[in-house]
Amino acid sequence: MLIRLLGPVEIINDGRALDAGPPQQRLVLTALAADAGRLIGTETLIDRVWDQAPSGARRTLQVHLSRLRRLLDTAQSNDQAPVRVVRRSGGYQLDVEPDQVDAHRFRRLVEQAHERHRTDLERMKLLAEAMDLWRGPPLSDLPGQWAATVRQAWQQQYLDAVQEWAATSVQAGETGPVLALLAGLAAERVTDEPLAGAYIRALYAAGRTSDALDQYAVIRRHLAERLGADPGPELQQLYRQILAADPALTPAATEAHTRWTPHELPAPPPAFTGRDGELARLTSPSDGADVLITVIDGMAGAGKTALAVEAAHRIADRYPDGQLYLDLHGYSEDADPVESTEALGNLLHGIGVPSAQIPDGLDGRAALYRTRLAGRRMLILLDNAAGENQVAPLLPGAPGCLVLVTSRRQLAGLDNTRRLALETLTTADAIALFARRAGGHPPELVTELADLCGRLPLAIRIAAARLRAHPTWTLAHLVERLRDPRYRLAELEAGQRSVAAAFDLSYQRLSLPARHAYRALAGHPGPELDEHAAAELLGATPVAATQVLHQLMDANLLLEPAAGRYRFHDLARAHAASVTA
Repeated sequence: MLIRLLGPVEIINDGRALDAGPPQQRLVLTALAADAGRLIGTETLIDRVWDQAPSGARRTLQVHLSRLRRLLDTAQSNDQAPVRVVRRSGGYQLDVEPDQVDAHRFRRLVEQAHERHRTDLERMKLLAEAMDLWRGPPLSDLPGQWAATVRQAWQQQYLDAVQEWAATSVQAGETGPVLALLAGLAAERVTDEPLAGAYIRALYAAGRTSDALDQYAVIRRHLAERLGADPGPELQQLYRQILAADPALTPAATEAHTRWTPHELPAPPPAFTGRDGELARLTSPSDGADVLITVIDGMAGAGKTALAVEAAHRIADRYPDGQLYLDLHGYSEDADPVESTEALGNLLHGIGVPSAQIPDGLDGRAALYRTRLAGRRMLILLDNAAGENQVAPLLPGAPGCLVLVTSRRQLAGLDNTRRLALETLTTADAIALFARRAGGHPPELVTELADLCGRLPLAIRIAAARLRAHPTWTLAHLVERLRDPRYRLAELEAGQRSVAAAFDLSYQRLSLPARHAYRALAGHPGPELDEHAAAELLGATPVAATQVLHQLMDANLLLEPAAGRYRFHDLARAHAASVTA
C-alpha cells in the first residue's frame, strides 16, 4: 500500500487507487501521514483539518478516523507492511513504513543525495528518482490553511531538489534534460530568483549565452513589474560573470553543487539535571509547516544555554539539513554584542556560502540567508541575544526550521514566537544537581545550601566547585560561609565563574533610570512591593514607577509572582545592595 501526497492525495493498493473519502477525510489522512510514525495530538489534528473548528469537531474527527481505519484494514496487501491508524494516549498515529508515503520517500532520497561519499552520478540518480515522485502541486485537492502552508513548504523542497539536480547535471555536461525542465518551471515562477539563476547557468553552460542574458532580462522585468525590486546580489553577480565570460561558470571549472550540512551545536552540557517540563515543551514534535521560534529567557545563571543545547541535541535528528549555533554575546565580559550583519555572515558561512558570494550589507545578507534556508529543515540556536533588533534579521522566512533563542531579556518585541520563561530549579532538582557535582552529603545541609543559592544553577555549580577545590572544607563549613547575606556573593565565585559578575552584565545593560531603581528598590524591607511602594522609594509617580518596574522585569532582574506584585530573587537583591552608582 502506498500513500501519495505529492499531487492529489491517493491511496494505492495493488496498483489500484482506493477511494479515500471526501476532502475532509483525505485531510485527516494527510495530517497523519505528514508525520507518519509520530503521535499527533487530537487538538493538533483538529487545527490541521479545520481553519476554525466547528462545534462537534472532535466527534467528526473520530468519524473520519473510524472510516479510515476500516478502509486501511480491509485493503491491506501482502506485499508491503500494514498501514494502520492507531489510537494512543493524547492523540493518533499512522503506523506506516516511511517509504510507503511518497513525501517521506522523497525526503529520504534527497538526504541520501546529500551524503558526502556520493559520486555525481549517484547524486543525479537519487535526485531524479526523488523528483519522479512528484505528480503536481502536493495536496492539490485539499482545502484549508494547514494544507496550503505544507504545500508551499514541500514545493520549495522540490524546487531545491530540482536546482541541485540541475547543478550536478550541468557539471556532468547533461544540459538537455535540465533545460527542458527548468524552462517550464521558470515560466511558471517568474519571480523565483534561485530558479532563474539555475536556468540561466544551464543556458550558459549549453553555449546559449544570448538566451541566458535574455532570461536575465525577463526576470529583471518581472521583478520590477510585480515586486518593484531589482534582482538580488546573487543573480546580479551571475549576470556580470556571464558578461565577463567568467571561466568559473564552465562545467569543467565548476564544482558540482552539494548542500553543506553543518553540525555546530556545542557538546551536551555535563551533569544536566531536571527541567523535565521545559524539555518536554522544547522537544514536542512539530509538523514543519511553520518557522518555530522559541525564546528561552531568564535571569543570569538560570541555565538557559544548557537547556537549549540539551534540547537541541535531543531533537537534532529531526533536522536533517543540519544545526547552526551562534553566540551573539549579548551579555559577555570579553566581547561586545555581535552586530546583525556580522552574525549573518557567520550563519551564511555555516551553511556553506563562500565569502565571495556573501553581500556586504545587512539587507542583502538577510535576503540571501532566507533564500538559502527556504525549504530546508534546520535547527538554529542563537545563544545569548542582546535584544530584538539583533535577532530579527537572523530568523528564517519560510517553514521547516526550528529556532531557539536564549536571552536574559524577554524579547517580547519579536513576532510569532513562543516564550519559555526559565525559572529557578525545583528544590529536588537543585539538590540533585549539587549531588551530581559534589557527591553525597547530609540532606538537610544540601537543602539549606540549595536555598542559600536561590536554587540558581550557576550558584549551585559554583558552590559545588568551591567545595571540591577545598578538600579540608566540610559542607557545614561552606553553608556557614553562605549564611551571611553580606558575603554570600563573594563566596559564590570559582575560577572564571562568578554570580556577581553575571548580574553585573545584566545591570550594565540597563538604562540609567532602571539602574537607579534596581539599587533603590533592593532597600525595600518586605519580600514584595507594588507600584505605590516603588513610587515612594523612587520619588516618582506610580505610572513612572510601573514603567521602570517593567524594564527590570524585561531584563529578568525582577520577578512578578502575582499581578502587580514584584520581588527580587535573593541573589539579585544581594547584588543590587552591593552595587554603587
